[in-house]
Amino acid sequence: MRHRTRRTTRVTLAAVLLVPTLALTACDSGADMQQWPDPADPTLPLPAGASFSTSPDDVGPLQDDGGEPFGSLAPGVDTPEDRVPEIIERGRLIVGVAQSMNQLGFRDPVTGDMAGFEVDLAHEIARDIFGDPDRVDFRYVEGSNREDALRDGDVDIVVRSMTITRARQTNVEFSAPYLSVSPGLLVSRDSGITGEDDLTDRTVCVTRNSTSAQSMARDIPHGRLLLTETWPDCLMAMQHDQVDAIYSDSAVLSGLRAQDPNTEIVSTNQDIDYYGVATAPPTLRDTAGLVRQVNATLERIREDGTWVRIYNQWLAPYIGASYQPAAEYRTDEESTQLRQIRLDAEAAAATSSSAAPSTSTSTGRATTTADATEPDEED
Repeated sequence: MRHRTRRTTRVTLAAVLLVPTLALTACDSGADMQQWPDPADPTLPLPAGASFSTSPDDVGPLQDDGGEPFGSLAPGVDTPEDRVPEIIERGRLIVGVAQSMNQLGFRDPVTGDMAGFEVDLAHEIARDIFGDPDRVDFRYVEGSNREDALRDGDVDIVVRSMTITRARQTNVEFSAPYLSVSPGLLVSRDSGITGEDDLTDRTVCVTRNSTSAQSMARDIPHGRLLLTETWPDCLMAMQHDQVDAIYSDSAVLSGLRAQDPNTEIVSTNQDIDYYGVATAPPTLRDTAGLVRQVNATLERIREDGTWVRIYNQWLAPYIGASYQPAAEYRTDEESTQLRQIRLDAEAAAATSSSAAPSTSTSTGRATTTADATEPDEED
């Protein structure tokens, strides 16, 4: 891996930060003065669990998004008491969020509170249910466990960078979209990388089992691919000169960009995906009222400017201005069609589960072929 001039920039920044300390020790001998930090060392160990891909098969089987997704459920005119009486009786909304996706969902190291665009959105949903934005119980969910957390009833909703796809609608119900994202690259400012065409001899980082990993492995010419467990691990690898670029969507990259001012985001194409709030499907439990309640909040924050305010606070400084995606609601006929797709999928999964031999896992839960890991969207 070549050594880039980016290191000089970082050393200069470190010099500025060390001025007060050096001033205090100016009378000491040179041997007592603090030394400049060592430059990044590309021979450092990779982040825990990271490895270089040797085959496109390392990123998992190719997934079909199923085509154009169905719309969501229109809010209607019911009250929260009509839509979500059980949640109101419980007294709090249980929300699955990320714990380390900067600017989206993370624990603020200074205050210890949950913060980020998706966390603020969860507070707004609680505000409309209870009249109190703080009546939220946040639960951390990993990207690969989002659907399980919903189906098992561990959380009411998941607000965690979950892209709306028709294939995923088989297993969860989505709200209207709350954020549009597009693919891009995070690179060092002096990298010389201006787009996908510059990656043919470069090392690119993605997280395991992500759609970004599949796109990079199969569709975009590149030198090597580093697979990590988390996006912050990708940033660490780039800071250690172990990779040249990080490939993900604009929202994820904004959080990484916020942590390292020596980086910049490079757009790669005009594809657009949409994040949605997810619930368990109505075929599993009655979540239709909850989806309608979430969509009522999305309508409200569009009209009163709340969406623009929280977007400008968390994401605009790193990926520019944007707008709240338009809501699309499905017809009764489309709801009937989607319900049948879900019932057929559940029947097929039950048949597969009963036919396949069970194996024991470290958690003690039996797994079957129905437990095959689906790629995370972007984490």
